[in-house]
Amino acid sequence: MTYQERLERLQAVTSNAAQLSIGTLTGDMMHQGNDINILETAGVQLLHLDVMNGTVWPKISVGSGFLAGLKTNLLKDVHLLTSHCDKHVADFAAAGADIITIQIEECDDVAATLTSIREAGCIASAGIYPTTPIENLLPHLELCDVVFLLSIGPETGKTTYFDIVAERIKQLRATNPDIILAIDGAVKKDNVGELAALQPDLIVTGSAIFDGGDVAANISHMHTAIEQAS
Repeated sequence: MTYQERLERLQAVTSNAAQLSIGTLTGDMMHQGNDINILETAGVQLLHLDVMNGTVWPKISVGSGFLAGLKTNLLKDVHLLTSHCDKHVADFAAAGADIITIQIEECDDVAATLTSIREAGCIASAGIYPTTPIENLLPHLELCDVVFLLSIGPETGKTTYFDIVAERIKQLRATNPDIILAIDGAVKKDNVGELAALQPDLIVTGSAIFDGGDVAANISHMHTAIEQAS
């Protein structure tokens, strides 16, 4: 797909209610295809992939080769949680990413990198940690199709900042109504309805879906909570 085709598809699926973007890395790593099939059957539209190499967050996850091996028609939502994340855009674009999110705190040249994401045919997204002043993001909004509002950061521990996320959604809705907004971090079955009431376009989750219980039932629970909050 072209950049415009990807953007139009994302705009279409988020036009009526918030959509889940679900990460499967806490699922069965030996049977990712099975997990993805469950997502597809449950009506999920986006597959989320956190890319970590131990430089910003302590974990090491997966690379572009893993993404290239995933066979799905879901929109592939890649979040680069690495230092110098601009260095990895080309590889993930070539591997089939539809959305690429860079963290503005970890990027050498935010404007140039967002431009390069679009030029590679992908949807350009910028992530911001809750402890980063929103003013650091504002100069780049014209180059963003999506903004990821994180409720946690690498230095926040288990503390969440949903109050900051709520305020940022309100601010960005008022000034940039066409930008797609995502909530990312610490989304669980017992708070997804409250978060959906903030009226984001995307809600990122993963462990809440795969850590115990029936995966399809967990997705259904979240879909129902989102629908009731819309």
